[in-house]
Parts: sequence; structure tokens; C-alpha cells
Amino acid sequence: MKSIRKIILCAMLPLSLATGLAHAQGIGHAGMYLMPQDYQMMMDKLTPEQRTQAITIQQKMMQMEMDHKEAMAQMEMKHEHEMMQMQNQLLELFKGH
Repeated sequence: MKSIRKIILCAMLPLSLATGLAHAQGIGHAGMYLMPQDYQMMMDKLTPEQRTQAITIQQKMMQMEMDHKEAMAQMEMKHEHEMMQMQNQLLELFKGH
């Protein structure tokens, strides 16, 4: 029984390290792109055509950010599911010993 606990602990360590690393990397990347404080004044100086282009670019940036977050969430869920399956396989393998 103690060996099974050791195996589970050994299997959980890389998962917890990977999760911590992914979280630490995400800290700098999780924020939204911020507009400058004088953004409205800058927009007022643009021609209507340039203003429309700026708004279009901003919408594309927001959409890209949302798509990126969705893809990352899906990839993370898939990774966690596969890791759990492999951990269960290890547990089943060592269960009889």
C-alpha cells in the first residue's frame, strides 16, 4: 500500500510542477491589451476613416485574444485528461504489487 502511495506521489509531482510553470508563464500573458490613457484624445484627432480602421483593428485584437484563450483552455483540458488517464494506467499497473 505504501508503494502505491509513493507511485501516486511520484506521478503527481511532474503534473504539479508543470501546472505551476504554466501558471507562472501565464501571469505575464494573461492581461488584456491596454489602451493608452489618452486614447480618446488620440481617437478624436483621427479622420473618420482612420477611426474606423482603428476600431476594426481593436476588434480583431480582442477576437484574437478570445480565440487564443479558448484554444489554451481546450489544450489544457486535453492535457489534464490525458495525464489523468496515464496516472490511472500507472495505478492499475502497480495495483497488484
